[in-house]
Parts: sequence; C-alpha cells; structure tokens
Amino acid sequence: MHASILYFHSILRYFILLFALIVAAQSLTGMMGKKEFAKGNKTFALMLLIFCDLQLVIGLYLYYTYVIVAGMFKAGNVMKEAGPRFWAVEHAFGMIVALVLVHIGYSVAKKSMDSEKKFKRLFWCSFVALSIFLAMVPWEGKQVVGRPNFPVMQTN
Repeated sequence: MHASILYFHSILRYFILLFALIVAAQSLTGMMGKKEFAKGNKTFALMLLIFCDLQLVIGLYLYYTYVIVAGMFKAGNVMKEAGPRFWAVEHAFGMIVALVLVHIGYSVAKKSMDSEKKFKRLFWCSFVALSIFLAMVPWEGKQVVGRPNFPVMQTN
C-alpha cells in the first residue's frame, strides 16, 4: 500500500508543476498585458490549490510512515546525513513554505482589488512556489536523494 501511495504522490507532482506554471504564466501575461482578471484565472489558481492540498495530505501520511515511524529522528544523525536531512527537514519545510504561498496567492485571487495588483501578487506567489517545488522535488540524478523522474509502480 505504501508503494502505491508514494507512486501517486510522485505522479501528482506533475499536475502541481503544470498548474503552477499555468498560473504563473497567466499572471505574468495578465500583468504585462494589462488584462482584466477573469474567472479562468481564479479557476486555475483554485486547481493548483486543490492539487497542493491533496499532495500535502498524502505527503503528511508518507512523512509519518517513512520518517516518524521509521525512527529517522531517533538516530540523532538526521542533520549530519544528506539523505535523511533532505526527507526529514528540507523537502518537508520547503514544500510547506510553497504551499503557504499557493494559499496566499489564491486568497489574493478571491479578493476584490484591481486586476493589475491581483496579477502581480498571484504571479509572485505562484512563481516563488514553483521555484521551491522545482528545487525540492527529488529529481533523478539529484545527489543522494534522487528518484526516477517518471515513477514506476512497484509490485512487491
């Protein structure tokens, strides 16, 4: 069961990256083109928020099973070794910061303010969140913590 949840968590990242890219691009073009903030802009920001919240719930379950239950903190060496430090601290903290930015961006999209301010704030929130997502994903080839870029369902 853990393998299928981890697989879903790994696949879901692509939806998040796609929607974060769309929201950032829409916001940038809206800001540069002095466009009106439309319902579609808000919808994409909402989809990003939904996928991020789903990813958070799955991630918290994985954190509990692979970090807490596995006793990663009990060894006392979690900050000394790159692999455990990445999973126990860096990945989790970075993704939570990015998730907070996504929530702030969506709250801006719901507010009643002029379109230029909405696009500007939503752009910066989504762009910085996208940057953090890209930095904190355990890409294949990343030293010590890399995972396959296209996960394969493992059957054990």
